[in-house]
Amino acid sequence: NAKDDFVYAVSSDQWDNGSNIRLGRVPKDKITIKESWEWVCAFTPSYEAVWSHDLNESIPILSIHKWMGVPEMVYLASIDRYLMFSWRFHKDFSPEDGTDLLIFEAPEPYGPFSLVHVEEYWEGKNFTPYCPRLPLKWVEPDGVTCWLQFSGSWGVEGQKNGYYRSNVRRMRLIMK
Repeated sequence: NAKDDFVYAVSSDQWDNGSNIRLGRVPKDKITIKESWEWVCAFTPSYEAVWSHDLNESIPILSIHKWMGVPEMVYLASIDRYLMFSWRFHKDFSPEDGTDLLIFEAPEPYGPFSLVHVEEYWEGKNFTPYCPRLPLKWVEPDGVTCWLQFSGSWGVEGQKNGYYRSNVRRMRLIMK
C-alpha cells in the first residue's frame, strides 16, 4: 500500500533484539525478479535515499542497539505516514521475561523515523508476544482505529495459559 509503484521490505539483523533495520524495494510488477531489487545504500544531504542493486552496499535506515526484533512496516494513506512495528525481549535472550512493543513513524519508507510508542512488558510480564503486524484490511474506515495482530508466547507459561497462538488487540492512533 505504498504511495508509489514499489513494494518495500524491511529486515532486522537478528530475529530478536537486533540493532539495525535495512530497507529494500522492488517495482511491484517485478517482485520475483532478483535483479530488480535495490537497497538503501546512502542518504543525500536533504535525506533522500540513494539506492543500489548490490545488497552488500546496503546501510541501516534505523539503528538502535538491541531494540529491533523482526519488523513490519505499512503505509497508512489516511495519515500519509509509514508505521514500523518492532519488538524486543525485555531481558536479552530471555523469552520468559516478557517483551516490549515499539512503534515508529516516518514520512518516507526510509525515514527519518520517530519513536512514537514504547510499551514495556507488552501484554504483561507473563506473556511474551512477538512479531506485531498491522494488516491493512484491519484498519477501520476512520483510518485511525486498527487491529494489531501478533504471535503469542512460546515459553512454558505461554503454552500453559493458551497464549501460544495468534492474538489480536484493538489500537487507536492518536494524532498530535
